[in-house]
Amino acid sequence: MWITILAGIEASIGIALFLVGRRRYAVFLKEQTYPFQLRWMLPCSLLLVDVFNILERMPDFTSKVHHKLLTLYGRGYSLHGSKIFTAELVSAAFLSLMFFTILAAAAGQEASLFAMGLLTTGIVPMLMVRDLDVKIRKKQQLMIMELPEVLNTIVLLVNAGETVGKAWIRCVEARKNRPETPLFKELSTAVRGLEMNLSFPKVMEDFSKRCALHEISLFTSALLLNYKRGGNDFAMALQALSLELWQRRKAVSRTLGEEASSKLVFPMVLIFVVVMVIVASPALMIMKQ
Repeated sequence: MWITILAGIEASIGIALFLVGRRRYAVFLKEQTYPFQLRWMLPCSLLLVDVFNILERMPDFTSKVHHKLLTLYGRGYSLHGSKIFTAELVSAAFLSLMFFTILAAAAGQEASLFAMGLLTTGIVPMLMVRDLDVKIRKKQQLMIMELPEVLNTIVLLVNAGETVGKAWIRCVEARKNRPETPLFKELSTAVRGLEMNLSFPKVMEDFSKRCALHEISLFTSALLLNYKRGGNDFAMALQALSLELWQRRKAVSRTLGEEASSKLVFPMVLIFVVVMVIVASPALMIMKQ
């Protein structure tokens, strides 16, 4: 009986928070371009975040999330991104608790299901935070895979007589018809800076900070150290860096291949078990007769 009452209380609190939050945060949510996952629950969860001052009470967690979002989505999402992501964590936890509470009530006051809901309430936010790390790693892998091609294009254009800045711009213009990738987004942002007459060192520094990747730092450092020299020294320095980046790309490709093969292990084991059951079933049936 108490689980049914608790489910009713949770639903009532959720509805009340949603109605109050929708009025308070309607304008705020319309102005955000953050890639929402649980947008319809955000009025409720944002209200809980503000009422309980979750961001101020968990500064270490907030700073880590802020850094992850900055690496993943860039500065455009960093202003309110931490607050919105924390609200999504609250939304996921609240929905998980409510789902298992209603399920426990429907199953005849099953306390074990309610306990599972409490456990899931703590696990789901942890998985969402961990998913940020997975997305960041995939983004960095994609950038490493694409960077050697970009560098080779710049080397060819510089050897053909283009300046580094012009080569950078032409490299981005030549890739406009391709699907947009994380590296292409950052390259396009750098090109806009060059077109606005920002200094080349400043554009390279900002580009390196936005990407937050060691290989990108090597790339920008090589350009900044050698672009004023020009000539054969610059081309040789870029070619040496290109060889190193291709080796990094091979390492990432090898890692991705190993991950793909490891994901096939469980389906193969499952297929093996099914085949064994199919083969062994007639023999077992004959033995029983």
